[in-house]
Amino acid sequence: MKKITLGLCAVLGTLLLTSACTTSQPVYPKQTAAKGQRGADAVQGQRWDFNLPNQEIWKVGYKVQNDTVNNFIWIPSKQNMGTWKQNITDKFITDAAVTGQSPKDIMEQARVSSKGQCDKVDWQTLSESDDQIVYEADTIACGKGGKENQHMVGRIQRGQGGIYSLQYFAVQAILDGHMKQTMLDTVQNAKLVANN
Repeated sequence: MKKITLGLCAVLGTLLLTSACTTSQPVYPKQTAAKGQRGADAVQGQRWDFNLPNQEIWKVGYKVQNDTVNNFIWIPSKQNMGTWKQNITDKFITDAAVTGQSPKDIMEQARVSSKGQCDKVDWQTLSESDDQIVYEADTIACGKGGKENQHMVGRIQRGQGGIYSLQYFAVQAILDGHMKQTMLDTVQNAKLVANN
């Protein structure tokens, strides 16, 4: 695994993360709220700075930005949202949308939701403090629409303006000891940095 100091490039109209890009921009797409603009990007004071696996190209496969959430799903460029084998989901939720909830509360909501979508969920907490929680899960037949069994490592942390989460998903078919360690390292070593 290498530390990503890559930039974002527009290639054929798609945002791609490549080693051929400039190194002046962060991995995470910067929020550029205009002064006085409302929405999650106007209050997102931090962003995740994280390592990606040794794959040459990743892209944003899906994104949602509205008044309460910024959510980006990164996938390898040769995959799509219907056929991905791994993805990294990077989410920010404003304080207003999670009033009175801890990172553990947010994780518990995700666990309950997974149990409603998957035939079987094996979920365990790896570490926990007042400000953050790190966890992993194995799911069987999640999505039930032919989606493969998955392994996930996640982290939810309170930061400036709200709750930040980083989740790394991989299908069981590509999972081995090295992949599991890569996933754990990616999530545990991520840092919240100023979003400027």
